Amino acid sequence: MTWRMHHMNIPAHDIEASAEFYENVLGMTPSTPPFRSDYDPGRKIGWFETEGSAQLHLAKPDPNFAQRNGMHVNPTVNGHVAIEVDDLDAVKERLRERGLYFADPGNWALRDYRQIYFLDPSMNCVEVNQRL
Repeated sequence: MTWRMHHMNIPAHDIEASAEFYENVLGMTPSTPPFRSDYDPGRKIGWFETEGSAQLHLAKPDPNFAQRNGMHVNPTVNGHVAIEVDDLDAVKERLRERGLYFADPGNWALRDYRQIYFLDPSMNCVEVNQRL
């Protein structure tokens, strides 16, 4: 199975101020996320391209995000790391074999990707996704 860093998501209480910092202070290039059209009402997310294929996402922490979206893992509160794989079903099977819970929203937030979310032993949120 191939693993590569897809993105790092960090919490940002003020998306506009944080986006301005990453763009104008650090010189990163903002881009438009390939979300569903209804995914980000009210601009709660900032998105930046980096060299190579990894991205930086800024997300406003939303304590009710998981509940509203039928998930038991909230990827917005403390941020998350996202890893892209070529066999998401194999990852899910590894988690099941160990009795580990994962939220499986399917093709949910990003167009052309399936994703799952789970917690590592230190309670960090991990997203694993696969291009459709």
